[in-house]
Amino acid sequence: MEHKQNLLSLIQVALSVTAPIFILISLGVLLIYIKVINQEFIRISSKLIFNIGLPVMLFTSTASHDFDRLINFTHILLLLLTTFIVYIISEFTAGKSIQAKKDKGVFVQGAFRGNLIIIGLALCVNAYPEQGIAIATLPTAVIIIVYNLLSIFTLNASLHQQKFSLTKNIQDIVKNPLIIGITAGLFVNYIKVPIPNIIMQSSDYLTKMTLPLALIAIGGSLNFLQLKQNIRPAMTASIYKVILSPIVLIVLLSFFPVTPVAAGVLFLLTASPTATASFIMVKAMNGNSDLAAKIIIISTLMSLFTITFGFAMLVASGIA
Repeated sequence: MEHKQNLLSLIQVALSVTAPIFILISLGVLLIYIKVINQEFIRISSKLIFNIGLPVMLFTSTASHDFDRLINFTHILLLLLTTFIVYIISEFTAGKSIQAKKDKGVFVQGAFRGNLIIIGLALCVNAYPEQGIAIATLPTAVIIIVYNLLSIFTLNASLHQQKFSLTKNIQDIVKNPLIIGITAGLFVNYIKVPIPNIIMQSSDYLTKMTLPLALIAIGGSLNFLQLKQNIRPAMTASIYKVILSPIVLIVLLSFFPVTPVAAGVLFLLTASPTATASFIMVKAMNGNSDLAAKIIIISTLMSLFTITFGFAMLVASGIA
């Protein structure tokens, strides 16, 4: 009986981290269904979130925390290794799940590219309000760049599109508002420029609006009608993303030990579902956007259970 009570309490702790995130995503699904919001609302709010809300949040986080603690190469290495291992596994096994060779890149991208900026950061903030963003910010920035480069490579390889310029995409990465926000925050932190309280308070208000609005927008973007036909490739890619990725990280943690808080943050980032940006890139390259959308939907639904259970197990084992 005591064992069951302990397990129940651990699941409750994990749900306190994951449930609010997925309730807001579900709210987005409901609001779009009852037509309180529409696709134009999602388009405008996404633009606000990406260009203003998230960059400001990441800037103030990197500018206000201890500089030495922000830069931890072990955290970055763990996320890089996890990403590359899952990328390699999905590259070599994609043929068993997909029928058309041109869909290989879509499958692989969906398997390794996580929604770090919105769902990942939201989970980290919820689990570790004081340290979550500070630990996650720099590794996330590095991985976003790697995600983009790997996605371009694997999609070009399967779609045979040379016109999708690598140089242009590197330029887009440099001009990415999120990268700019993090870089500016690191610079301000390094030269020790004090940030006025009024700026910090305004940023706090903006942060409290940004992540909930982003989660609602994700929910509103999910189209469950796309799940009617062949979902096996999407299911396999989703399993790689929300089950294989965190398992790989946990194995790596035995070789590169970190603090419990950092382990929890890295787990939440690697266990996050497939990024909505993967759909946008596939659409832009005239790939199988239907498969890309299915991977996002299935991995998002699965992650509610995988993140909750996985986080509870990490807490039970003392890793997080």
